[in-house]
Amino acid sequence: MRAVVFETPGIENLKIMDMPKPKPGPGEVLVRVKYAGVNPVDYFTINNKNARPIPHIPGAEFSGVIEEVGPGVGGVNVGDEVVIYNRLFDGTCRYCLMGHEELCVNSGLIGVVTQGGFAEYAVVPTTNALKVPKGVSLDEAATLPVGALTAWHMLNRAEVHPGEVVAVFGATGNVGSYAIQFAKLRGAIVVAVSRRADRVRQALMELGADYVVTPDDVKQVINELSEGLGADVVVDAVGQSTWNLSFSIVAKYGRWITAGALTGGDVTLNLPSLYSREVLVIGSTGGTRAELRVLLNLLSKRRIRAPIYTKLDLERVKDAFDIMFKDENRVGKVLLTP
Repeated sequence: MRAVVFETPGIENLKIMDMPKPKPGPGEVLVRVKYAGVNPVDYFTINNKNARPIPHIPGAEFSGVIEEVGPGVGGVNVGDEVVIYNRLFDGTCRYCLMGHEELCVNSGLIGVVTQGGFAEYAVVPTTNALKVPKGVSLDEAATLPVGALTAWHMLNRAEVHPGEVVAVFGATGNVGSYAIQFAKLRGAIVVAVSRRADRVRQALMELGADYVVTPDDVKQVINELSEGLGADVVVDAVGQSTWNLSFSIVAKYGRWITAGALTGGDVTLNLPSLYSREVLVIGSTGGTRAELRVLLNLLSKRRIRAPIYTKLDLERVKDAFDIMFKDENRVGKVLLTP
């Protein structure tokens, strides 16, 4: 089978190789991959030394069709269209029993600690293969397990309420483009923040943003909307480069939430600024299988949209990362098509 493979860390070391077609074991299914999302998690996997096995196939987000089932598999059949919940979990630890598979003490990500979806085929545990409902295409489904699920879980944890002012930093990215939609779905006033505001304003407003502003203008807009009080919720998965600004605009009793550190993870927190405003700083990672099912249902009912920017063949995987990080017009997902 064709696959994107690296043996030494670094985007420059990616190559297309013929790899053995995997065989599903007990409790596993073989998925013919139709679409794979390109995400920062894949970039960090390729550039770090924590991937296994080596040679490694990255790809933490994908959808496809079940081609073969292993021994003891139930609930899915050959020919089923599925999207992959990418968090491995044991189902028995304290957090799994609470329904929080994303926090499993024995967890890992498909595509990081196993071979991933940047290939024609991938083997996954049956419990990670969720059926795609009618009305949802496989390219749409492939946008959900990383960007959409992360955004949905973040806004659930932040408990966004109708009428609240929500600022979304990194609004054009995989998480941001969905966070806009989910905040609007909850009845919030949504301020999308992007350094490319002029280029992407129309696209972000079509997703539900009420205002699209640059980082230079966000304070003024937030102050006007809140009568100087600040944003009730700030969503910031960008990291170090936006921390000082995004934390400064949180209102008293507001919530600041993150699920990523794309531009760096080390920040300085002024404790009096935190406690004097009674700000909640919330961490979030991934989401649950139940939440992914909710997203599939919302998409099937057309309550949300799957923002897809472009689709590229596997051979253009390096171009895909360039587009994700550098394309000034990008809003939404870059997909690979094995």
